Amino acid sequence: MSIFVGNGQSTQKNRGIAHLKANIIVRIIMVIMFDGLFLYGIEETLGIHVILSNLFWWTSLLLVITAYKYRRNWNVGEMPWKYLFLTFLFFGIRELGHLFKSPVLDSIRYIFGIGSAIFLTSALILIYMKLYKRKITSKPMSFIPFIFVLVFPILLIYLYFSGMKTETIKNIFFNLENIIWMIGGSITVYTTYRLGTKSTGDFVHVFMFFQFAAIFAILWKFLGVIGTISCPIPYSIRELMETLFGVCAIISVYVLEKMLRKLSRHIS
Repeated sequence: MSIFVGNGQSTQKNRGIAHLKANIIVRIIMVIMFDGLFLYGIEETLGIHVILSNLFWWTSLLLVITAYKYRRNWNVGEMPWKYLFLTFLFFGIRELGHLFKSPVLDSIRYIFGIGSAIFLTSALILIYMKLYKRKITSKPMSFIPFIFVLVFPILLIYLYFSGMKTETIKNIFFNLENIIWMIGGSITVYTTYRLGTKSTGDFVHVFMFFQFAAIFAILWKFLGVIGTISCPIPYSIRELMETLFGVCAIISVYVLEKMLRKLSRHIS
């Protein structure tokens, strides 16, 4: 009996240490982020926000790759992993686009943002269908997100060679990215909520942080839409929403990778 009590106390202590570490990391990120807001205020520049965003998304991509090694411990199939990989890859490329300033490159950057939204939404839909609905999606259906993503580069090429001004094209894709993220984020909020009700342990935290990420993405893009319609929103506020989006995204894949790695050790 004392052995079980000792193990329970040890497990509880380890969890407490893990939560403390997570809190310290989040506090450090928040301090850096708010300092960046005061320093880089209202313009989209190569400031602390851009540096942090690139760090979050490329680190998240590495975590997805690492977690993929333990995919056998999460019975969701192969396609959700591919979608998650493309989600973080596309958004990482989008954030690298901050290094170059031109209307055409900005349009391409928004296309990668659109692709990221489509793949994240698709990943959570497939996981929802598999774990919540207990249904398997057919292979042809798995290619629908790729078809949607391909529509936007084709549209860009068409608009560019039709003689439309590059600044106008940029504004079109800016608004399209806002709309796609708001729609995709809304779907993700629903699927992660449903998945959370059927999950146990750290899987609840994985879906919870994906849900938080989707909520911040919706707010970020909603503020962008408002800013273009009537009421200019200070960039620092949208910057805050985008950074919180990245924070929640990296936490979600960190928890997923850590949990699957732990399961792998227990199984072996």
